[in-house]
Amino acid sequence: MKDHRTLEEIIDFAVQREDTAYRLYKSAAEKTTSIAARKMFEELAAEEAGHKEVFSRIDLAKSEQHRFRAIPDMKIAEYMTDIPFRPDMTYQEILMFAMKAEEHAYQLYLAAAEATDEPRLKKTLQLFADVEKGHKLRIEAIYDEQVLREM
Repeated sequence: MKDHRTLEEIIDFAVQREDTAYRLYKSAAEKTTSIAARKMFEELAAEEAGHKEVFSRIDLAKSEQHRFRAIPDMKIAEYMTDIPFRPDMTYQEILMFAMKAEEHAYQLYLAAAEATDEPRLKKTLQLFADVEKGHKLRIEAIYDEQVLREM
């Protein structure tokens, strides 16, 4: 990422990324035939819509004051391969798909933060990475509880 990007451009990008994820999950909810899968996709879509709203209203001064906390990482997504979206995905596949999507978003913001030397931009990108890592953790915990423990 080039340092000439402004915080406003980065926030616009984050809002667009959240909107894309929202639309993907809404579309998935409409296409799936599984009730459990539909519910999961609708929950993910609602989360992404909420994050889009948060990102679009971010207070840059407050983001600079954000204190980072260690977010645990189960690292389940890192050991999975990407799977393409299909309308007939199983609940397990949906969780895998969502974990990988959140992992990619986390890595994107983390890499962008590491690529800039501008302190405000770096901190804002790290904040966005933390948000995505939190999403990933939530989905990994569901996967651990509902898939891995039932195996």
